[in-house]
Amino acid sequence: MIKTGILLFLFLLFLTLQVSFIHVLPFPFDRTPFLLLMAIYFYQYLNQVYVWWWLIFYGIVLDFLSLSYAPFETISYSILALVIIILAKHVFTNRSFYAVSATMLVCLLILTVSQCLSIFILHFFNGSSVEWLTIVQVNLWAGVLGCFVLFFLFPVARRVRVMFHSFFFKRK
Repeated sequence: MIKTGILLFLFLLFLTLQVSFIHVLPFPFDRTPFLLLMAIYFYQYLNQVYVWWWLIFYGIVLDFLSLSYAPFETISYSILALVIIILAKHVFTNRSFYAVSATMLVCLLILTVSQCLSIFILHFFNGSSVEWLTIVQVNLWAGVLGCFVLFFLFPVARRVRVMFHSFFFKRK
């Protein structure tokens, strides 16, 4: 129960950071996929297998607040949750910086494809047009900024984890 509460608190914290802080930064810094990074990091590196729901709820928030360039973000991020599960269990099984970065880049590629498909479907039925290049450009920046954030996240997270364990789980 405590683990679920902590994961819920972290999701709300990361969602607040993503929606309230990162989305208001100037372009291209507003495209940093912080919540996606945290979901991948927690799932693959820290072996928290129940954080995949973070992405589904993030998709719901993006659809509800209309913060994305593409429609149907709930479906796109649900596909990403499934992709993270498959990649972490069967493809990139080690817990290294490179495995987490590769998972993030593959997820961003799949996100780009699913967003472009949703735009195509919307254009086919509605006739409205959205720039395809905008989606690709946004997700390319997300890949670059995501790798940059991961580069600095790994050493800091390792130190925080060691300090946390030494503080709470001291051996006498």
